[in-house]
Amino acid sequence: MRILEYCADRADEGIRLELVLKRRLQLTDRQIRQLKYLPMGITVNSMQQRTTYCVRCGDRIRIAFSDRKRRVGHLLPAEKALRILYEDEDLLVIDKMAGEICHPAHGHYQDTLANQVAAYLEKKDEDPALIRCIGRLDKDTSGTLLFAKNQLAAGRLAVQREEGIFYKEYLALANGVFAPEAYRGEIRLPIGPVPGSLMKMQTTPEGKPAVTNYQVLCSDGRYSLILCRIRTGRTHQIRVHMAAVGHPLLGDPIYGNDTVVSSSRTALHAWRLSLQQPVTGEQLSIESFRPAMFS
Repeated sequence: MRILEYCADRADEGIRLELVLKRRLQLTDRQIRQLKYLPMGITVNSMQQRTTYCVRCGDRIRIAFSDRKRRVGHLLPAEKALRILYEDEDLLVIDKMAGEICHPAHGHYQDTLANQVAAYLEKKDEDPALIRCIGRLDKDTSGTLLFAKNQLAAGRLAVQREEGIFYKEYLALANGVFAPEAYRGEIRLPIGPVPGSLMKMQTTPEGKPAVTNYQVLCSDGRYSLILCRIRTGRTHQIRVHMAAVGHPLLGDPIYGNDTVVSSSRTALHAWRLSLQQPVTGEQLSIESFRPAMFS
């Protein structure tokens, strides 16, 4: 459960409670509707109150989010040590290793990071009702992986992502050397599925808009280390875009050709996570240690 409290001031006098919740606590219409049906979800001076109530200066407003009615029964806890980069009341950031799977899927129902997070929160007596992985990573991709511990945090992170406040920066090793005029650039190519394929994506005019910004950090004549920031979150976006401009990532089994240098896995690492703490507003920058292949 996540609790927020606010003491109304003179500027709130006479304003409907619903508007105060939106303006002061930054709640969405959907969140307010859900709170209405929770016992003591919205209270004023310790009494449950309707959102049509006219607020008075000095009123103590309290909201309490709970996910207990939305428990996910099939997510079985699996104990395994997590590599935690950051944790607070609302967020958990872990360092994902290449080969680990984010969320249960065919053939993997108890050995994913979501299962491990469920076990970790359960052991801490925190309610693991709904495990929210914010921005999943492919199996081969390593680096920062963010989990929201409650509905409030997840909702606010979604808004931050739309506004460009919450974003990830990736390190990647691409085959070949970029032309000097292309050391920094932006790739705007729509991405959509390849007909008849369950996994493979492609750049296509019929696809969804996709934007990748990149910068070449260094090159040794065989491959280039690049820093990428994606403005959209399409499946395999960096891998598809880099292949489309003639520089597929090392070790990519789907989009690569490895004509120059080979790798044991797709050379993509979610290096840095930038966001505002969804409740306090504190600016956070969380980095994952670089694997040896990126050193």
